[in-house]
Amino acid sequence: MNNQAAAIECRGVYKTFKEGSLSVDVLANMSFTVKRGEQVAIVGRSGAGKSTLLHVLGGLENVERGDVFVGGVHMSALGAAARGKLRNKRLGFVYQFHHLLGEFTALENVAMPLLIRGTAGQEATLAAAEILERVGLSERQRHKPGELSGGERQRVAIARALITRPDCLLADEPTGNLDRQTAESILALFQEINRENATSVVLVTHDEAVAARMDRRLNLADGQLHPIA
Repeated sequence: MNNQAAAIECRGVYKTFKEGSLSVDVLANMSFTVKRGEQVAIVGRSGAGKSTLLHVLGGLENVERGDVFVGGVHMSALGAAARGKLRNKRLGFVYQFHHLLGEFTALENVAMPLLIRGTAGQEATLAAAEILERVGLSERQRHKPGELSGGERQRVAIARALITRPDCLLADEPTGNLDRQTAESILALFQEINRENATSVVLVTHDEAVAARMDRRLNLADGQLHPIA
């Protein structure tokens, strides 16, 4: 990986949804760059394609045309297995809905990305316990998702995204299910991780106060990203 490369770069990306004879370009010839260590907020009306954009940036959805690079690596040219390895190594995801594994404890859910990477079990467990403490859940690490509140489950999901110390964090409405105080603490953690590790953040949100905390704000409309002054 080129350490001077952008965290994420899109070049001429198209993403089209088709239903019957209807075809809509959700992303239309989109090109933009997220610099290393930059924090970017993406806003826009419901249905504009904000979540789709995050999925494209993370290689979870293919594009019809264009190229996506992660840390200088041409991700859209990779096969599924190589793309999965790149995601695990370079990216962290926080989804709008937590997507935790119900049969595993909070600790086990958070340790999972490290175990998939091949980290030794004890090392992964210690790292998971540390990050759960940072999100205020040290007392709940042995609980399964069904025993946690919605806000607690989201904090576990955030801990899981951060445990690999990703180059870039992709977050889809990460504070949407949290009370204001908890949301503030999570945003503070994002920015702390950003300062410590130069982790880039690309965050989709409807919350103007959350967006205002980022370095740059972009509005997704008509398949394009438009700067917000």
